[in-house]
Amino acid sequence: MLIVALQSGLDGLQGMENILDGPFTLLILVGITFAFSFLFFYIAMRFIHKRSLISVITIKSKINWRRIFKGAALWVSILTIFTIITLFTDPGSYKFTFKPEPFVILLILSLIIFPVQASFEELFFRGYLMQGFGILSKKPIIPLLATSIIFASLHWFNSNNFIFSLFILFNTFIVGLMLGIITLGENGIETAAGIHIAHNLYASLIVNTPDAGLGDLPSVFSAPLDPASSILWTVLAVLITLIIIFWGKKDKLMNTFL
Repeated sequence: MLIVALQSGLDGLQGMENILDGPFTLLILVGITFAFSFLFFYIAMRFIHKRSLISVITIKSKINWRRIFKGAALWVSILTIFTIITLFTDPGSYKFTFKPEPFVILLILSLIIFPVQASFEELFFRGYLMQGFGILSKKPIIPLLATSIIFASLHWFNSNNFIFSLFILFNTFIVGLMLGIITLGENGIETAAGIHIAHNLYASLIVNTPDAGLGDLPSVFSAPLDPASSILWTVLAVLITLIIIFWGKKDKLMNTFL
């Protein structure tokens, strides 16, 4: 952005605004940012902490890829059911915005960018920071709350509207708690990463909310941010997900709070 602004001369600021007006520009900037973040995180782990990357992914010797795909499938299934219910009960809240050519571009960009972006966030928050706070406090509730609060606070700027930002903050905190509980219960971030990747892909490709995140993308549907119903659906989705994942594993779920 800085390079383009300098090349634009006196119209630098206007040039930057024009860049951000593009439907894919912010998405591409997110991809570039998190790609470099991932690289620097790996370098820090390898050469500063002298640790392998897998040590912040799981306590086991290899990644459980099935958990990633199961987490993604579960979350997409829940969101799809909620979307269908909303389409039948309040069809006016959704606008059909699907256009084949821009959607293909969005699909390609999303499949490249969001696995990197969401994986990095899980590595950093539910892996690195949770382990760090775990050193400071042996009670799981402390790293769970600390990482969820930090995770939520960094999503404050997903909207320019103060009220919307508050609701996004609360929603992200609830989702962060869920991802943290799953990570602590399973001793690994795989399921949490799968859910996070699926969530961002769904929000980009299927139901886009221009007021909360990446702007106006050419997804299948577009829907305005409805704070009240958004919180209700988020809490419900989180409860359903935790019940399914920890069904018959009550001891593992309770250990995350003790």
